[in-house]
Amino acid sequence: MEQVKYTQKDILERVFKQKRMGVGFDPADVDSFLDDIIKDYGAFGGRIEQLQGEVARLQTALKDAQDQLVLVKQQSVQAANVTPAPVVETVAPVVTPEVKPVAPSANTVTNLDLIKRVANLERAVFGRDHSENA
Repeated sequence: MEQVKYTQKDILERVFKQKRMGVGFDPADVDSFLDDIIKDYGAFGGRIEQLQGEVARLQTALKDAQDQLVLVKQQSVQAANVTPAPVVETVAPVVTPEVKPVAPSANTVTNLDLIKRVANLERAVFGRDHSENA
């Protein structure tokens, strides 16, 4: 950025010389104009400070992100260099219990018995014609 020639204070305290010949500038008009310039300088100064603070914050955030990236790269290189021990899976033999056939006893209900009961219930509820159509 170029060097600033006048500060707010310089502009405020500036006194213009009066011309001896002819009509010069209206001092009230010049003062009003300079007052507006002083306000602009103040606004520019505040904006510059705000932007410089934001630049500093962003530079810090960038440095932190770069540090994290370097750390992650180092960790990935270390992980790639370390050869993991081979994983040996041991499979336990599956033991299945022996299933012995059970001889039907008088109290054992089989699927055939259940089907017969359902058929009898259908006849009782829906009548004989329904069971013959199905």
